[in-house]
Amino acid sequence: MPMRDEDEYRHPSPDPTGKALWGDTLWISVVDREANIFGINHFHLTNKGYARFEALYVIDGVLQQYGNKAPLPVELDRGPWSDGHLSYRVVEPQKSIRIAMDGPRFGFDLTFTGRFPVFDYFDHDNNPFKTGMGGHNEQGMLCTGEFEIRGGPKAGDRRRINSYSHRDHSWSHRFAEEPEWEWTQPARPGHFWPSFQNDRLHLNAFGRLWQPADGPQYTGAGFISTKEGNGHLKAASGEVILEDDGRTAAAFRYEITLPDGEVIHIRTGRKYGMVKLWDRGENDLENRLDCYEPFFDMEIEETGEKGYGVSEYSIVPPSPRWLV
Repeated sequence: MPMRDEDEYRHPSPDPTGKALWGDTLWISVVDREANIFGINHFHLTNKGYARFEALYVIDGVLQQYGNKAPLPVELDRGPWSDGHLSYRVVEPQKSIRIAMDGPRFGFDLTFTGRFPVFDYFDHDNNPFKTGMGGHNEQGMLCTGEFEIRGGPKAGDRRRINSYSHRDHSWSHRFAEEPEWEWTQPARPGHFWPSFQNDRLHLNAFGRLWQPADGPQYTGAGFISTKEGNGHLKAASGEVILEDDGRTAAAFRYEITLPDGEVIHIRTGRKYGMVKLWDRGENDLENRLDCYEPFFDMEIEETGEKGYGVSEYSIVPPSPRWLV
């Protein structure tokens, strides 16, 4: 089924009481190696009268982040959504998005244009999000615009952004359920979710870095976009090398089975930095998920074809759990 234009906007909760936390989550990357600017823009638009706005960046190797929780009407709308500093606007459904930031340390005005058609995971034969989400779609993008550095030794610098990007939009009861009273399980890797992008293609995969000893073994899912259109990956698996802290990723290697059955391997190269999402439920003090976003060069081993992107992953349970 093709994506509907209305799926660019907010979605109603399936809970008739409206009591459970529900919302639309928007995620979009900026990975510009020439400008030396890497970031994730992240938004959670909830049914509880608020939204969270995040602009999480690594600028010249220095971590600079912005986050705010701001009022949002409960009634569904089509945006633009803004807290007064960071805004997200759908310019043309499925084709163009504009995100702007006006902050004390950095500002930007960026346009994200679709390189390929939107991919709907709910059309996927092996959809990993069926039980936890109302919908989930993703798209390879081109990011263009201007980024201004307003603090530090390079204050006043204006840099042109022109790089490939990845975006996703999901709607779900994200973090609605109360977690366990006390975490008892040891820390372990959770999911992997890389985006590989270059002039020829855009590839995204989702799977588990850890498989249970008993129970179903998840084979992964994802898509590849080329000038021929979108194709479903048949399988995806991943390995991670963690640093001594047991949480920071140093490198990844992925095995990807393409739609025609060909198997390729993608490995990460240079790492440009990392941010972590601000993942909360209704309790602002409780960290609900350690979801990391490192920025890497990447390479397809079989062909030597090079690319770059984000290699999202999680470590569960989150630590520290309480943010005070």
